[in-house]
Amino acid sequence: MTGVSSHDHGPVWHVFAEADLNPPVAIAGGHLLDGDLGTPSQGDRKHLAECGWCQQRQQAAAQHGDDLDDEAFLRAARQRALTGGVSVLASVTRLSPEVHALTVDTGAREDVMVGQLWRLRWQDVTELALVVDVDRWWVTVAPVTTDVSTADEFSLILPATASVLGAEFAVCFSLESTVPLFVFDREITPASRPMLDEAKAAAQIPPPDTIRDVWRAWRRGAVGPTHLTYGTPVDEADLDRRELRNAVAAGFTQLASAAACVPGDPVGDVVPLLQQVKSLDLPPAQLTARSGLDMSVFLRIKKGGRVTQREAAQLAQLLDTDSRTVMDANPPFDDALITEVSRPAHRASLRLLAGKHSSEDEQRWEMAETVAPQAARTVRTATTSDSGAGHTDWAAKVSVYLRQRLTALGDSLSDQP
Repeated sequence: MTGVSSHDHGPVWHVFAEADLNPPVAIAGGHLLDGDLGTPSQGDRKHLAECGWCQQRQQAAAQHGDDLDDEAFLRAARQRALTGGVSVLASVTRLSPEVHALTVDTGAREDVMVGQLWRLRWQDVTELALVVDVDRWWVTVAPVTTDVSTADEFSLILPATASVLGAEFAVCFSLESTVPLFVFDREITPASRPMLDEAKAAAQIPPPDTIRDVWRAWRRGAVGPTHLTYGTPVDEADLDRRELRNAVAAGFTQLASAAACVPGDPVGDVVPLLQQVKSLDLPPAQLTARSGLDMSVFLRIKKGGRVTQREAAQLAQLLDTDSRTVMDANPPFDDALITEVSRPAHRASLRLLAGKHSSEDEQRWEMAETVAPQAARTVRTATTSDSGAGHTDWAAKVSVYLRQRLTALGDSLSDQP
């Protein structure tokens, strides 16, 4: 075996410095798995008696146990089941702070989190859905319907006590859909907490961890948690149920398509705006004269900035295209900014600003266009200031924008006769 310096492997190498990490040909059956070294079975002991390599691995593992008290861990796990948190496990594990941070639930948002039942609304479409995963401004949901005949073997059937709907309902994981965050309109039922009382647990929506287990079971075609109630398989000849399920799925198809209204995030390849302007091969004076735009707009484009809807309309004439194509050619918004302007908490304010002469979507993206250039003027939170990273606090900037706009709107309304 080629010699390797311990410096090439760091601290991990010193732990197994005496063990040959390259497995030889097995003597009696396959080599033991790492998990079998601590509690070998009768057959494993026979292999260990004849295999020096597995003996080395077992000795190295025994010298570096995790010193974990099983009883202490179980007590902490029970406490976690009651509180729904993971902080109680920190004192009985030897995870580094960085690794322990990865165990914290990342499916939560300020206003949307896994396990919640929401009303979704966009344009003339309104649907009910259960949140199963949150990824930035994308949310994976399972459609919800009070027609429980829609439920197949991967769909939960929950009692009337589990929500304010006042009726039994089905959560159709097999009809899952990924929709943008800004279609979330009203929380119907919050996420549940784990309960040790089986009767109370059965009367509510399962807690987030269980929701994820059911969702993953559907993804893998496996059996979900057995203590829950599911629907029955849909037979190929059952045309009525198939048609009903298609009708439920159709509404979510339109909700998913709402993402297409995000400026600068088109489907497919686009020619960047700077490249389009350069292709005209016009001197600066001609660009401003033909478009009617100030030179500052073209300097902004050159530096990677975005153009507004009004500027896009003027550029469209210059580029012999339409405004939508120009907006799609803009540099994309920061994902964190899209997430912030998409939060359901802002919808009431955006509707108020829209009034009768605009739309909520137009106000949302006007807000994003106005706030986006402020990225250079970062607002640091207590978390980001400690790390020294230049993260933009979009929440603070959006809050200031809305406060100023709503104040101006109030002033204009009070001035009217």
